[in-house]
This record gives sequence, C-alpha cells and structure tokens, in this order.
Amino acid sequence: MAKLATMTTNYLNAQIEAGAQAVMVFDTWGSVLEPSQYARYSLASMQAIVDGLQRERDGRRVPVVLFTKGAGTRLSMMAESGCDGLGVDWTTDMGEARRLTGNKVALQGNLDPSLLYASDEAIRDGVVRVLESYGQGPGHVFNLGHGIHPEIDPAKVGVMVDALHEHSPRFHTG
Repeated sequence: MAKLATMTTNYLNAQIEAGAQAVMVFDTWGSVLEPSQYARYSLASMQAIVDGLQRERDGRRVPVVLFTKGAGTRLSMMAESGCDGLGVDWTTDMGEARRLTGNKVALQGNLDPSLLYASDEAIRDGVVRVLESYGQGPGHVFNLGHGIHPEIDPAKVGVMVDALHEHSPRFHTG
C-alpha cells in the first residue's frame, strides 16, 4: 500500500504540475474492510497521499477530494485527513454526511447514477431530494454518487443538469 500511495502521490503531483485545478483519490472497495482495517490500510494510504501533495501551485491552492464508496460513518475519519472535500455515494444521506463531517470539508455527490435510467420526472425529483438533504448553505458540489454508466442517454444527463440549474439557487448560497 505504501508503494501505491507513493506512486499515486507522484502521479497526482505531476497532474498538479501540468495544471490540474483539483485532484481526487478514489477508493471503490475500502468500505468492505472492517473499520480498523479501513483506517490502517485505506485511510492511512489516502492520508499519505494528501500529506505528499503539492497543494500550492502558481499562487493557488489545489483542492484534494477523497472518495470511498460506501464510506457512511467513516466520513468523519476521512474529514480529519486534511483533504478539502469528500465524495459521498448515494448510500449515505447528504444531511447525515454533513452532520458527520461537521462542515469541516466540502461534500460532493450524491445522486444515484442508476436514477439516470428513470423518467425525467424521477431524475428531477432525485436532484431536489439530494439538494434538500444537504440543506442550505455552501460546501456542496452536486454530482453523481459514483461514475456514470456508459449506456446512459446524454439527454438524461441534460435533464439532471437542467434540474440542478433550476433548483440549486434555493440551496447553494453564501
């Protein structure tokens, strides 16, 4: 894991050097570990990456976002890593994620990507549910709760984006 963390740190630093405006570390399988093993292996490796990144570039701070699929209550540990944001998948309520992290970091997510197979109305309702769950205030980057499926009709993504533009101003303030 130490070797992977070093390689990932080197890779992300090269991305920052090349002009990346933000970087994100994905851990799709960390949630299958018991909590102590997660802290020892996954989170410790992500912490090493965060600690090794060149966070300042050309007079600007480069934000670092961490994501563990299915993190749930582990979000509170992740928020202590020094990262700037956490990705939240659709299995954790955004209001609960906000409570767990105490507004220490921005939260990104968390519409279920499978919802993009549904009707336009269901997609719009899903967008509003995510916004309502996070609540009022800054610190939320709306996104899917994991990657987009390759078969998704791009028009469905358009419905999601349009719904976000329509409803986001009521929630994302300050």
